[in-house]
Amino acid sequence: MKTRDERDLIFFEGMTRAALEQEDSAAFVECLLKRQEVCERLALSSVVMEAEIAERFCANEMKVIERLEEERSKLLMEIDSYAQSRRAVRSYSPKFPLPPVPAFFSLKK
Repeated sequence: MKTRDERDLIFFEGMTRAALEQEDSAAFVECLLKRQEVCERLALSSVVMEAEIAERFCANEMKVIERLEEERSKLLMEIDSYAQSRRAVRSYSPKFPLPPVPAFFSLKK
């Protein structure tokens, strides 16, 4: 029978792999958030793992960091694109040859 720490390690690694396999960035982040509680428990516990397992975890975390960096870059490009389009819309002002015509009808009685 596995201890809670062993189950947490298995869950953590499984969620990390599931996150890395996600194509959608929202699903990727969701998987990472699901493992957060287990990560906090593992940090507080004194679980001892073999060097091989620690290396595998480290490699997975490096992949997660790379993917997060890619997602951050994509997000910054989208924000920049949005800001440029907003700036272009704001700077556009239509020019008419004539000033606006005053109202012909008055609502006052």
